[in-house]
Amino acid sequence: MKDVETSYRLLVKVWHPDRFENDPKLRETAEETLKSINAAHAYLASIPEVKGHKSPEPKRATQEVAMQPASRARRRALFDHGMMTRCSLLVLALAIPALILVGLDAWLSSNPAIAGFYGPYRSGLLFTLRTSMTEAKQSAEQALHRLSPNLVAANRASAAQQAHPDTTFASTDSPSTHPIPVPHIPMPYVTVGLTRGEVITVMGRPGSSTPDTMRYKTAVFYFNKGLVAGWQVDPTLIPLRVKLWPSAPINPRLTGFTIGSPRNDVIAVQGTPTMLSENKLAYGGSEIFFEDGRVIGWNDNHGSQRLHCLPR
Repeated sequence: MKDVETSYRLLVKVWHPDRFENDPKLRETAEETLKSINAAHAYLASIPEVKGHKSPEPKRATQEVAMQPASRARRRALFDHGMMTRCSLLVLALAIPALILVGLDAWLSSNPAIAGFYGPYRSGLLFTLRTSMTEAKQSAEQALHRLSPNLVAANRASAAQQAHPDTTFASTDSPSTHPIPVPHIPMPYVTVGLTRGEVITVMGRPGSSTPDTMRYKTAVFYFNKGLVAGWQVDPTLIPLRVKLWPSAPINPRLTGFTIGSPRNDVIAVQGTPTMLSENKLAYGGSEIFFEDGRVIGWNDNHGSQRLHCLPR
């Protein structure tokens, strides 16, 4: 405001009409110019920032509002940078030990002085790791297998409720007896105990069928009392379409089977067979024979899937 007043006084002195008394035209021009100067001064004096009466608080608020997006963007950039740094460190922390192990494994495998006893140790370690992973996967699949019949029963109860709503809700005094609708989750695999309709859900319509069999191009399923009891399938269907789980808990230290081993141990070690019957399991060209649910012998075909059999 001080600069405005100083400029105003200077312009008034320069364009004051009394300075041009001897020249009417210049006097008239000075009067018009002075009017413009006075009008400009009056306008500037009416602005709060120029008058000095406006509180600086709204200006600070405006600055804060203007700074908020920039502040958020800066915080976001710092957060993203921190996440990238942490992810990079995590990748390095995982990659470095992996590279060390791979290099160490390659060196031990190629060293003639060590490879003799390192090879069997390495094979056993890989087998143990694979067995542990198989056990974890089988545990999850068994949980799904146990859950599925309950969901099917609840789904059937829900369907009955929808078909006969009047009889289902005839009594309102005991709401706890009303079945709770649960969505049906079909089994993603064919396994022992499924109905013919559930097999069709997984495999589609069969090429042919009898009361005891359903035949497909790459599979034959055998039924006992309307439920799957066995099969003979192409290896490509395992485990995407056909799956068999152990029927009881298994020993975590189990690494193979031998004469007298129960059927459950064989399934835990070998996985889903390509041929399943009461007295025989087949894994490609390899066969395992049973009597009263226990191993009595096997035929290990080296050109097919190997059996994890222990010495007889």
